Amino acid sequence: MNLIALLDCNSFFASCEQVFAPRLVGKPVVVLSNNDGCVVARSAEAKKLGIPMGAPFFQVKTLCERESVAVFSSNFELYSDMSRRVMGCLRQWTPRLEIYSVDEAFMDFTGIPEAETPAFQRNIVETVKKWTGIPVSLGVARTKTLAKIANHVAKKNGCGFFTLDSPGAIREILSELPVREIWGVGSRTAAAFTRLGFRTAWDLMNADPLAMRKDFSVIQERLVRELRGEACLEMDMLPEPKQSIQISRSFSEKITSLMELEKPVSTFIARAAEKLRAQDSLTGAVYLSVIGRWQEPPVSAEPAAKSPVGWNAPPRWLRAGNAGAYYSDGVLLPVGFPCDDTRHLLPMTLAALRRLYRPDVAYKKAGVTLLALSSRGGENRQTLLFDNTPTQDAERNRQLMETLDALRSQLGRQSIVFGSEELPAKETWQGKHEKQSPKYTTRWEELPEVK
Repeated sequence: MNLIALLDCNSFFASCEQVFAPRLVGKPVVVLSNNDGCVVARSAEAKKLGIPMGAPFFQVKTLCERESVAVFSSNFELYSDMSRRVMGCLRQWTPRLEIYSVDEAFMDFTGIPEAETPAFQRNIVETVKKWTGIPVSLGVARTKTLAKIANHVAKKNGCGFFTLDSPGAIREILSELPVREIWGVGSRTAAAFTRLGFRTAWDLMNADPLAMRKDFSVIQERLVRELRGEACLEMDMLPEPKQSIQISRSFSEKITSLMELEKPVSTFIARAAEKLRAQDSLTGAVYLSVIGRWQEPPVSAEPAAKSPVGWNAPPRWLRAGNAGAYYSDGVLLPVGFPCDDTRHLLPMTLAALRRLYRPDVAYKKAGVTLLALSSRGGENRQTLLFDNTPTQDAERNRQLMETLDALRSQLGRQSIVFGSEELPAKETWQGKHEKQSPKYTTRWEELPEVK
């Protein structure tokens, strides 16, 4: 019989900050989004103060100051590394691990007799806390959906773990759980369930699975069966490759110079290509987008730049918008042949940027998206006919990119950059992160000091 557990890190981003600032344990902590815009994480104490998730920081700033709330800019490099450490801990209890998100993982306990015992589950919760400093909750049940619900109960009961297996407990808990709070049920589906009289998870569990499939789809049928204890969602130890890869960023200050705009776009392409190679994929197209506002008068009249592919960007001296009005533009760039080489993707993207650039626009955001992704293992001879690179040179190029990725992984993403990127210490386009904590676990120069 199946036995599935869901381990969830409690208030993960806030907990990461508390690990390296023990004085904040038990205190209200919030973490802000890029550019310090909105609240994206809250400690339990911050939630009790009524600070809502997603609230613009300027709306809660006075409350945070009055209640001495510790406020941090997002530090995703730290959070990602802490997540890796938590997930690494879990593999000692089961090799069948599905990392569901940065702070959640499903664990397959099928065939482990002691997995349902409090001692086994307490050991997991306490060991992760001892080894990483991150508090976690563990929910155990027969299916993924029930494990999600059990995890919710574990967070509330105070001990950090809970097994949802007895018929009495299942009926009691599901009868009090609104359908809108069931994992995978969106607002529209919840509204449709309510109209049909299914207001709680218990109501849904007692629905006819075949009727649900007829009225909705196989997804809703599986949901009903999962609530009944029938495992319909398999463990996925290998995440599916992304169908597109997007890197975008809002700038902390407006950019009006083409040379300054090229720097972040170059960084976005380099990072997107690195992600592409990490999932062993190739891209067939790049979409470049820019967003800003018209300004009056134009700050400069930079001549059209000569592009690497031989065409000139058309002059755009005439205004086409009112000062302060919203502006956006974009272009889809066919790559020519499936590719993952930054040295090919970068110049073609910069050539397109020079074509899009307008001196009378103050740019606030840019982004690149890699599209038409295919598996490197799925290459065929017909595809390779479009690539004129000799086989020996192609292999050398691939090894060069792999070496670049390995060095950036070991020494830091900004240790080696392309010439059109800005040096890490001078990245003026980076978003605001005035309250960011050090990257304690990934930067030697930011290791905490004991005095």
